Amino acid sequence: MKYFTVSLYNMRKFGVGKEEIKSILSDFSCPLNGDVEEFIRCKAYDFDRVGLARTNLIYTFSEDDKPILVAFFTIGLSHVVIGDELSKNDKKRIFGTTYPIGGTLKTLLIGQLSKNYKNGNNRYITGDVLMKIVFERIRKIHQIMPSVVTHIDCKDVFPLRNYYEKFGFHMFKKSDNQLVYLMSTNRIVENTVSIR
Repeated sequence: MKYFTVSLYNMRKFGVGKEEIKSILSDFSCPLNGDVEEFIRCKAYDFDRVGLARTNLIYTFSEDDKPILVAFFTIGLSHVVIGDELSKNDKKRIFGTTYPIGGTLKTLLIGQLSKNYKNGNNRYITGDVLMKIVFERIRKIHQIMPSVVTHIDCKDVFPLRNYYEKFGFHMFKKSDNQLVYLMSTNRIVENTVSIR
């Protein structure tokens, strides 16, 4: 199956109006996570408009060649604070280096990602394909704006932990009832991520 990605940034740049974009986003459904659904429907447009994050819509085509919105992801900038509690081995495992990278580390943040469950559109894309598309976007971003590490915050539930860990994300810490997962961006860029 072939996929194509459309960013809200480019939609706005090429003259798609706010109401039309919001109408597209309001058609997104994620019954598994109300926070994700609220973000895409109510916050994604404004986050993109002010530059807090870039939201990308993933489409494929139906049998009759109509575009189907199957998933989305959002990438932004964030940071993590590195304490002295990490051993050299932990730093190598998580960051891909033992180089002294400082106490506060800027990161690429995969802020949101989800399949679209509206009308069963989730069946057109797997979680593995979704993450591969996200990684491809990170590779492009890294050429312009390098980052030592890519990070994801998620709820402490087994399906999410299992999903991120199978791509090689390492649990870094728990913060405000969220787990902070990190992976060396170079692992993504060098395409050395293997799904376990």
